[in-house]
This record gives sequence, structure tokens and C-alpha cells, in this order.
Amino acid sequence: MRTLRTPRTSRLRIVALVVVAALFVLFLSANGVASFYTDWLWYDNLGFGQVWTTTLGTRLLLAAVFSLLFFALLWGNLFLADRIKPEFRPDSPEEDLVERYHAVVGTHAGKVRFGVAALFGLIAGANTSAQWQTWLLFRNGGDFGITDPQFGRDVGFYVFRLPFWTFVVDWFFAALVLTLIVVAVAHYLNGGIRAAAASSERVTPAAKFHISILLAVLALLRAAAYYIDRFHLVTSTRGAYDGALATDVNIQLPALELLALISLFCAALFVANVRRAGWGLPAVAIGIWLVSHFVIGGIFPLAYQRIRIEPEQSEREAEFVERNIEATRFAYGLDESSVQSVQFDYERGLNAEEVTEYADVLNNVPVVDPDLASEEVTRNEAARQFYQFSPTLDVDRYEIGGETRPVVLSVRGLNDGAIDESWEREHVIFTHGNGVAMAKAYDSGPVLGESRALDFLISGLGNVEQGDVDIEDDLDLSLDQPRIYYGEDFGGYAIVAAQRDELDFQTATNESVEYRYTGEGGVPMGSLTRRLAFSLRFREPDPLISRNVIDDSRVIYNRDIEDRVRLLAPFLRFDQNPYPVLVDGGVFWVIDAYTTTSDFPYSQSVQTGVGGQLGGGYNYVRNSVKAVVDAYNGEVTMYVIDEDDPVIAAWSEAFPDLFTSGDEIPDSLREHLRYPEDIFTVQTDMWSSYVVGNARQFIEGALAWSVATQPRIEAGEQEIDAAAAGSMRPQYLMARVPGEDESEFVLQRAFVPRGGSGGSSTERPELTGIMMARSDPENYGQLVMVRLPGGVVAAPNLVHSEIRKSEDLTEFIREKAGARVEFGEMSVVLLDDTIVYVRPVYVESNSATAVPELQRVIAVNDNRIFMGRSIDEAIQGIVGAPSAASTATDATTDDAAAAEDGAATDGGATTDEGTDTDTPFDPSGLSVVELIAEADGFFEEADRAERNGLEEEAAELRARGRAALQAAQELLGGQGGPTSSQVSAET
Repeated sequence: MRTLRTPRTSRLRIVALVVVAALFVLFLSANGVASFYTDWLWYDNLGFGQVWTTTLGTRLLLAAVFSLLFFALLWGNLFLADRIKPEFRPDSPEEDLVERYHAVVGTHAGKVRFGVAALFGLIAGANTSAQWQTWLLFRNGGDFGITDPQFGRDVGFYVFRLPFWTFVVDWFFAALVLTLIVVAVAHYLNGGIRAAAASSERVTPAAKFHISILLAVLALLRAAAYYIDRFHLVTSTRGAYDGALATDVNIQLPALELLALISLFCAALFVANVRRAGWGLPAVAIGIWLVSHFVIGGIFPLAYQRIRIEPEQSEREAEFVERNIEATRFAYGLDESSVQSVQFDYERGLNAEEVTEYADVLNNVPVVDPDLASEEVTRNEAARQFYQFSPTLDVDRYEIGGETRPVVLSVRGLNDGAIDESWEREHVIFTHGNGVAMAKAYDSGPVLGESRALDFLISGLGNVEQGDVDIEDDLDLSLDQPRIYYGEDFGGYAIVAAQRDELDFQTATNESVEYRYTGEGGVPMGSLTRRLAFSLRFREPDPLISRNVIDDSRVIYNRDIEDRVRLLAPFLRFDQNPYPVLVDGGVFWVIDAYTTTSDFPYSQSVQTGVGGQLGGGYNYVRNSVKAVVDAYNGEVTMYVIDEDDPVIAAWSEAFPDLFTSGDEIPDSLREHLRYPEDIFTVQTDMWSSYVVGNARQFIEGALAWSVATQPRIEAGEQEIDAAAAGSMRPQYLMARVPGEDESEFVLQRAFVPRGGSGGSSTERPELTGIMMARSDPENYGQLVMVRLPGGVVAAPNLVHSEIRKSEDLTEFIREKAGARVEFGEMSVVLLDDTIVYVRPVYVESNSATAVPELQRVIAVNDNRIFMGRSIDEAIQGIVGAPSAASTATDATTDDAAAAEDGAATDGGATTDEGTDTDTPFDPSGLSVVELIAEADGFFEEADRAERNGLEEEAAELRARGRAALQAAQELLGGQGGPTSSQVSAET
């Protein structure tokens, strides 16, 4: 007997199927749901929940509004198509297909209409969510206070409002085209359009009316688009320079206005076609539009540009190029209010008086190359394989012994790739890096042998409070919390405050020291819901099932500092070189952030070789934000340092909780802010062309500059074209800005005349200028353009060639046969009214474990080149007399002889510390370490004596220091003195 299905049984079956389908969909989307939930937890934990809700809300709002607009547009037209369909459909070959469609749809035509409109609406609306940044700028943007010279509108119209209006018009045009296609299909299915009927009966009058009106509206939208395109001419890239140039203003602008009128005329023809038989008028309208669009809007402007403009470009485009120069200089912060121009009166030859006067500059010339020295830092300070340092050391300045001195430093980060693939080891045990390594970037003392090791200011790994970390006494800072939970190249996630403690570090005797995280970083994950969510997010079951995860545990993710700030502010561009700052007992990362736009009228789009996010795609940039990340807690603070930037003002209106006023930057941190390299590279690249302010001369290009080239090749290689080595990188150093009495921390880059193929500067190897960017708090952000007299100062590539020809270097390379000899970064040093080039020389032996070691320093002034063991010796060589630039002087021939005898020079006074200079120094009975300590003491006392004006006593004390070093050399029996490794062994 057959069992009949009851309605209740059918309903239960349907409910069961729906539940199973829902569970299946939930399973497929579980990871997405978990990521969505944990993203919210991450933003909320940082205190930036408003950023997450504003971004999400804006995306959803745009998607919803435009989805509803498209739904209403399409549904309304489909409804109209159904209302005006013919009551009877005459027989025709395609009638069978139509009949089958209506047989399937039947009485569900309304549902089909709703479903089709909803589906297309969702598709069309979803894509609009990507315009959330455009909408927020449209809603919150203000004025620049600058009027464009072509249309007389404020620049804010082009940057904030025009992009959104362009999007709206283009979206409606595309939506109406799609609607027209769907409506035509609907009319075909309803019988309003019949392909196989007689020509006069193919389209019913009602369908013809409907389609004609849609075409008329499309023509109106095209007219609106042409009207808007007029304003986009101010960012045109048609000519050699961006902006509305002669062809754009004289031809393209009238053409767009004419095309707008033609589109209006076409719209009128489409409307008139409603009462006429056939489709003659629409065909005429479309033909007129196509011809005018391609001929008037395309071919004619190209012909005019080639025939009328290019043969007389300097005359016909001068007015418009002048607009480009003015706008570009402002857009890149290179206008007269931003760049101070200084004329440098160059004199040949460096003398002893200038060396003494500029001792503060020469004492701080960087001789440590940030790239080459990184290997030595890694070898000496990495301590364990699971730690790593950056391949390029960061450069900053710190107070050392009461003076601001340049240093190189790097954070001891976590090397994820060196950790065994075990979930517990990777995520619970090895969770953080530890401490920093910092060394002097300047020449710090006497050279006892062929090579000098880095003079570390902070070194070692271990308990800071127990003195395991060596921090130089003269370094005015503390490191109370050295642990690095957030840093560069930190991937994955870490679970802290777990059941077991983390590995803090391992001692030299391989003893493990553990640590338990006490900070506020990371998201609490005590609840089962959160553990499940994180397990789904990371696609690993361990966060859910591991006993290491307890109620107090926190999960740290998004811990790469660059990813961290990009997630918070995706509308900003970030510098590719974050750097650590040691302040208030901890480690903080500083990341420079930029506001950009590609819609600044008449400004030239950037074309630069800088990497990172400033590589291109914009024509306005400002370094408006300093993002600071706590390396221990992960807290992010975004300080607005350019309150005058209208773009950051708009974003601050949109995200008021995200940004903090620059006035609130702690003084301890402000002292370490640097002018960023990326924007300075962009500015100097642009300045090489826009140094010329006269429009005609700018077009001619004869007075343009190039950034100086700096070859970076192995010293033993055959000489190559210097230009092939690329442009000089911006360099941080302590320098005196012309007209100032004290040295300061600047970023600088040199220029030469442009010439040769591809902008090469090799045809005229002379220095034309140096741009400096000031970083000290009182002058932060000021640009100084130091202009040099033409044809006087040799360019870096020419200096490099002369260095390679020097006999001393040739002999040195011959002595180092089998080893790799390479140059470090070249410094261009301004001293009073002359310029000194300084370049370190590194040697790397052929040993598998060898690292580059600094062995020589080369100084060049005018036509004098000298290579010494120290910068002081090199300066002495080009001056021809003992230098007062440093206490770290090597003995001259006469002084060395006197030192060997332990003799003293004339003088019998007592220093301010009470040292008796009458009694000769006796080195007998002292060990190597004691002799070195004595030498250090003599040199320090000589410094104090010199500051007090006691020159004779200073000379005597230096002689005693040299005698002590000479005695140490004799004890070790070496020809070049004890090396750093020998001294360490003796210690």
C-alpha cells in the first residue's frame, strides 16, 4: 500500500533542505565571516573602531544606493516594456521561441522582472563600493585657496568634486546602455520587436517610442560627459608637459563644447524620431556623432599639434608651460615659499683654519656605509639564527657626550624562516625580536690596524637591567623595554600570555631565558567564540585545541608595521624605509605617510625611479603624516605634521579618531624626526627639470639639471660609464647650511648639468647645486637650494674617476690582491667656501665568513686627493698640515719618531683637569689594554684643553696618546698596530 505524502511532510522536507543548504553556504563562507569578525576585533583593540565602521558603512552605502538606482531604472523600464507590449503577436518564424518563453514564464512575469532587475542591480552596485575614497573626499574636501588659470575654479573642485561627478556620469551612461540592451530583449520577447517581419512592422510604435527616449537620454548623458571632459583638460597628458596646453585650449576645448552641442542635437533627433516612420533620424544622429567625435575630437587636434604647435613650440606653448611650471613647483613643495635659494661662493683649496672652524662638520662626516656595514652588524650582533637585522642600516642622530652625532642602527628582529616548522615554536615560543644594535657612523678614534670594527654604542643581547646589554655611557638614553613584537617583515601571528612562557633570548652558554608578555598589544582570545574565529582565520585548528591558549592569552596579528599602518589608512601612501627610534626607554617605529592626488591642475605627473608607493601615479604629494608604532604594544599614532594640506584635512574630517595633531608629538620623539628619503627623491628628480623657471628656456631644455651620478662598483673592476651606475641616493649627514653657525641633521642630494643621451650628466662633469632638506625640530621640512658657480666644482662621477687613477689606491688594491675592494657611499661636504668629497674604502677577504671592513678613507678637495686610515689623516693629507678636526689623529713622520722615544713637545702647564704635562709619559710595564685606555684618556683631556684654548697642552696630550698607541703596537709586534680582534682577545 502506497503512503501518501502529507503537506506537513513536504514542508519538513523543504525546511530540512533549506537548513542543509544554509549550513553548506555557512561552511564555505566561514573563513570570510571569521576574518570579518576578527578584523573588527583588531580595529577595536587599537581604538580605531570608527575607521572600520566608516569604511565599511561607506562601502555598503554606495553599493546599496547605486544598486537601488539601477534596480529602479531597469525595473521601471521593464515594467514599461510589459505595459506597452502588443496584445497580439502576428505569426512569424521566431514566434515558436517566444511562445516557449511565455509558456515557461507564464504568470511569473512580474517575478522574473523583479529577479532580473535585482540581479543586475546587485552586480552594478557592488562595483561602486570601490569608490568609497572618492565619495569621502567629495563629502569632506574643501578648497585649496588656489584658482586654476584656465577655468577660474578652485583647485579643490578638481581634486575633491570633479572625480565623483565624473564617476556618476560615467556610471549612469553605462547603466543606461545596459538597460537599453535588456529593454530591447524584453520588447523582442513581448513582440514589440520582430526580426523577421517587414521593415515597416519590425518595431511597434510603442517600442520605438520607448527606445528613442532611452537613446535621447543617452545622448544627454554624453553631452554632460563632454562638458565634464572640458575640466579634465587641465590634467591632460597630450603634450610634452601635463595640463591644458595650446592644442587643448585652442582646439580640444572648443571641440568638446561643439561635441556637447552635437550630442544635444542628437538627443533632439531621437525625440523627433518618435513621430516619424523608420529610423532615419537616429541613423543620421549616430553618424553625425561618430564623425564629429573621431574627426573633431581626435584627428583634428592631433594634426593641429603636429603642424602648428611642434614647429614653434617654445613660442606657442610658453604661456601654458609657465602654468605647468608654477603648478608643478607648488604640487611638489618646490615653490619659492618652500625652497630657500642660497648662492655658494666657491674658493679653491681647503686650509687649516677652515678645518678648525668646521670641526663639528668634519667630526661627523659619515664613513660607515649603511649597506656594507650591515653584514658586520649581523655577524657580531645577531647572536642566534632566529634573529635578523635589516640589510640596510638606518641612519639617525643621537646625543653622545653632549653632542649630536650621526649613528647607524638596526632592530634585532625575528627571523621567521629560521624557526623549525612547529606550531608551538612558531607561534608561542619564538614570538619577538630583542633589542637594537647601534654604532657610530662617524670616524670615532685612532686606527690601530688595517681594519676598524664598528664602534658600537649599543650591543649585546640579554637582560638590560642586569647589564647584559652594553650601552655606551656617553649615549644619553635608556632601553627599559627592548622586546620587538611589531617590526619589519614580521609575518604570521603570535600568541602571548599563554600557558607556557615565551623564549626571551638565549645566553652565550645556550641557557634559555623566558619572558611573559605584560603589554596591551594583541586581541584577547579567552572565549570559545574568539578561539574558533581565530582558528578559522588562520586556517589552523591549534588556536582552538591547544592547551597553551588560556583565558588570559592574546593573539598578535597584522604585526608587520607597514601592513599595520596600511590597514588603518589605505588612502595614504607610505615611505618604503621605516626607521626605529629609541625614546622613553622603548623602541618606536616611525613611518612617513603621504597624501597624493593625480588631479592637480597643470601639475606634471611624477616620473621617478623611487621604489615603494611613491613610484608614480600622482601629480601632487605632501608628507602630511608621521605614523608611530610602538614596537612592544603595537599602538599606532598618526600625527598630522602638515596642517596646511587640504587633502589630509579632508581625511581628518572623514576619520576624526584616526589622526592626532602634530603639536602633540613628544619632544623626545620630535628630535628624531627625519625628512623622508622617498619624497626628497621625488622632489629632487622633479627639481632637476623645474629648476628652470623661464618657460621658453624650460622648453629648450639647455639649462636643465640632472641628479648627480654615483657609481657603486668594486674598486678593482674595469672603469665603466659612471652614468650607468644610477643617480646619487639622498644622504643623511650632519652639515652646516650656508649662513648658519652650527651643524644640523640634513638630507641632501647633488645636481649636475643635463647633457648627453638619456639625460646623462657625463658630458659636463661639474657640480651645479646641492639641495638640503632640514630635519631638526626648529627648521623641520625647510628645503635649501645651494647653487654653485658653473664650471668650478667637479661632479661626483669625475671625482670618482680621479680617485680610481690615484697611485695610492692602485697600490692599495695591489696589496689586497685576492680580496674584494669596494667603495662606500660618497659624501659631499660643504665647508665655509669650499667642498670636500669623502669616500670610505672597504675590503672583504675571500673567506666564506668574511664581511666588508672599513680600511681607508679618501678625501678630495679641488685637485688634491689623499687616502688615509682615518678621515682626519685624509683631511691632513689634502690640507698639508695637522688637522684640528678630530682627536683621532695618526702621527706624522716627526711625531711618530717623538712618540717612539716617549718624548713630549714643548709645554709645561697643567690642564683644567690637573694633568701634569712636565713629567714625560712612561709606557713601560703597561699591558696593551692599559696602553689603549691611557691613550683614550689623553685624547679626551686634549679635547678639553683645546676647548679651553690651551692649544700647546692639547698638542702635548695628543702626542702622549700617540705614544701610548705606538707602545701598544710594539707590544703586539705588528706593523700596522693591533686589530680590533687582538684587542678583544687581550681583554
